[in-house]
Amino acid sequence: MAPTPAELRAFCDGTLTGPRFAEVDAWLAAADPATADAALAAADVGDQPPLVVPPPAPAGFVSEPGARYQPGATLGEGGMARVYRVHDRVLDRTVAVKVLRPRRVDESLADFRLREAAFRREAAVLARLDHPSIPPVHDVGRLEGLPAFALPHLAGRTLADLAPLPLADALDLLRHVAEAVAHAHAQGIVHRDLSPANVLRSAPGAVWVLDWGLAVPVGTADGVRVGTPGFTAPEQQAGAPAAATADVYALGALGVVALTGRTLAPIAWDGLPPAVAALLRRCLAPDPQDRYADAAAVAEDLRRWFAEGVTAAQDLRPWERALLGLRRSRRLRLTATVVAVALLAGGAALAVAAHRATTELRQSLDRLQATPLEDAGAVAVALDEARALAARRPDLAEPLRARLQAAHDLAQARASAAAVRATLAGLLHRTRTRGPGTDQVSAWRVALTAAGLALVDVPSEADRLRLHPQRDDVLPALAFLWRCAAATGDETTATATAHLLAAGGPTPAWAALGRLLGRTTFDAHDPVFCQCDDTQQVLTELAPTAVAQAIFGPEPRLAATARTVLEQRPGDFWSLMAAGRNAWATRDLPRAEQVALIASGVEPDSALPHLLRAYTALARGDGPTMAEAATRALALAPDDLEALALGAVARARAGDLPAARALWSRIPTAHLHHHLHHPTGHPMESSVQAALAAGLVVGEMSGGKDARP
Repeated sequence: MAPTPAELRAFCDGTLTGPRFAEVDAWLAAADPATADAALAAADVGDQPPLVVPPPAPAGFVSEPGARYQPGATLGEGGMARVYRVHDRVLDRTVAVKVLRPRRVDESLADFRLREAAFRREAAVLARLDHPSIPPVHDVGRLEGLPAFALPHLAGRTLADLAPLPLADALDLLRHVAEAVAHAHAQGIVHRDLSPANVLRSAPGAVWVLDWGLAVPVGTADGVRVGTPGFTAPEQQAGAPAAATADVYALGALGVVALTGRTLAPIAWDGLPPAVAALLRRCLAPDPQDRYADAAAVAEDLRRWFAEGVTAAQDLRPWERALLGLRRSRRLRLTATVVAVALLAGGAALAVAAHRATTELRQSLDRLQATPLEDAGAVAVALDEARALAARRPDLAEPLRARLQAAHDLAQARASAAAVRATLAGLLHRTRTRGPGTDQVSAWRVALTAAGLALVDVPSEADRLRLHPQRDDVLPALAFLWRCAAATGDETTATATAHLLAAGGPTPAWAALGRLLGRTTFDAHDPVFCQCDDTQQVLTELAPTAVAQAIFGPEPRLAATARTVLEQRPGDFWSLMAAGRNAWATRDLPRAEQVALIASGVEPDSALPHLLRAYTALARGDGPTMAEAATRALALAPDDLEALALGAVARARAGDLPAARALWSRIPTAHLHHHLHHPTGHPMESSVQAALAAGLVVGEMSGGKDARP
């Protein structure tokens, strides 16, 4: 008998059981494909099972020419789906697209439909959850007829690669995971597959909980044994209904791996702080009723450890509880003090002194307990005092010292990352205002090394992982370091940076830029934008295109791309400069001057637009404008050789030869001779010729003569 739509929906959802499941499976296998597909499509109309996404319209998601998403490399694959890295042309960003694997030859139609339902359920789960540690769904669609959905492209290292971690770092990561899973539990969702491979930490320090393909609503009783061995609770291995306590067990197993680098057997509990060991033991209790109720309770106890150095899971002895009570209650401390005074009234002076010392220590602990953990300076001062107290009385002061040490370590890590970002931002701003200066090789190297890059000829996997789209300061920094190093003949640094970009570029355009830099030659001062496939690939994305416009000299394809970009983004600085330099090179002087004025408004601190205006005015014979633009360029970049030459011309023409010669003498003689005797069309050649015509002299080089107009 043909199944009803309701039976087909239950069959696809996995809730149809017993003899009827076998009958529906046999009917689908015997029916011709058109009839089976029509029946299944009809079954998808109407009420859907919980958290199952209706099939999207069959639109080109990635593969059609001109589509929004451009395909890239395969990031990974499993039994259910494959994940691809793609470029979003509309928002100019890299995303990941997860696509259902096609039906295998040995896979029954029933198994394929169950897998498809689970895949759609994952998209629905992620769309329903909204948490900073859970990747959101950007888009849904189809790839070659198969369901697919887009997610953020996350680069980093999984817990499997990171473990073991320092105590504070491990518990901070576990807290992030617990808070993300707690959000899912609050929405009635159980993950069911928490494992080290599904916990990712990106380079800036964000923690992500991945792979929600097995997630189901609380209470789902599908009888399926799912999850990663070693990280599934005993009842989950037996096929029990989905429960939040199963995820709690997995959180305990993750904590053991994060702290020790090993799985559950054996566990060296003695090597862990008692409060932490008690928390993990409670998560891993064989009986679900003995565990925390859900992930929110785990996260709360982890926060309690960071705040107080204790957890609710600790089975404290009576005297330990009394000490904790004394630390928390002023009334109890007063009572204990009165009793102690009464008992010790007739005691020796030594006992009185010991009591006084203990009281003072507890008062110090009370004061340090109130230290604001968000104030790094206050934490550092309090930590020094807590270390001294712990050396005297570890039984009282050690929990507080551990809490302050954890806060201090986290503050240092955040401060270091912020300092690196600030340094790179300053260097990138310097490049926008004065161009890629050859004197910046050391500064770039120091900043990128602080960002964690080794800058060696053969990049490591860790180096490649650090080059991901979220670090939009590191990628252009590498390219500008290459420009400075290559211009000064530092081939070792130039080769290392080019190889790192080529091997670890997070998008096809960034990788192409790395390959291009590795074989670029120079024409005088400017690198040559070669005629090759990599140059075309670079120009497909805005960010690497902007870097190419900043690095390479005037070139028709860069100018054409600049015009295209400016139609959409009129204030794009590097596109303006590329268009202006090309206009000057082709003697479209009105256009060059117009673009230079716009660029000076976009970046008021930059000398580059004023240099372009000065060169344009020099070519037009407009002395006042040339002098005004050269003066402004010199004010913004006092050591720039082009600004010095233009300023010398302006002062010589104004009759102030002493001032002109003072500027002229600051330009290396070899540099002037190069522009005088090796013309390539560089703008500075025009300022050198104008200086000679105004009465300035190029000094004598070794074995040569003065060059005069």
